[in-house]
Amino acid sequence: MKKTAAILFVAVFALVTAGTTWAQTSSEDQEKARQAYAEAMAVTDNHKLLEFFVGKWDVSISMWEFPGNPPQTSKGTAEAATILGGRFIMTKFKGTMMGVPFDAVQIDGHDNIQNKFRTLWLDSTSTAFFLLEGTYDPASKSWTHTGRWTDPMGTVSPVRMVNRIVGPDEYISEMYMGLPDGKEFKSMENRYVRKK
Repeated sequence: MKKTAAILFVAVFALVTAGTTWAQTSSEDQEKARQAYAEAMAVTDNHKLLEFFVGKWDVSISMWEFPGNPPQTSKGTAEAATILGGRFIMTKFKGTMMGVPFDAVQIDGHDNIQNKFRTLWLDSTSTAFFLLEGTYDPASKSWTHTGRWTDPMGTVSPVRMVNRIVGPDEYISEMYMGLPDGKEFKSMENRYVRKK
């Protein structure tokens, strides 16, 4: 009962603040709007899927600066928790990149309105916001996200990220960068193993 009341309160508050248009809509339209707001804020099975990532992880990092180069390897750690009532997973990452200490925050969620998984990445190497969106494939237990990355020189490249569960306590995150000729190369692979 309390949960239903909270949902209705938030929906009504959001609609009332929308302005005078609200007062001019029919009661049927108002009910549709309430329902849409309730669905937008719901924690669904898609959000529950992301709970796999909650916990503490040891991370093995392989990074390729250019196609054909040998990878640079390093170690890191990550800790993920649910936030905002289970609607998002926030992961805090610590490691090194090219010998320099490196911190990052990743926020994952499922956007009920757009029906897409979304990932936001922020790190200590830049002030940029890196946003990706994608889908989940239950057969391969993997999420595939796509987006665009702008490097410090202003070059914009398409990117593809694949997060694949390989066991109950392990997953792999791969990043692929688009090249000017339309091909792509793997620029990073992170292997996460859950801490016991």
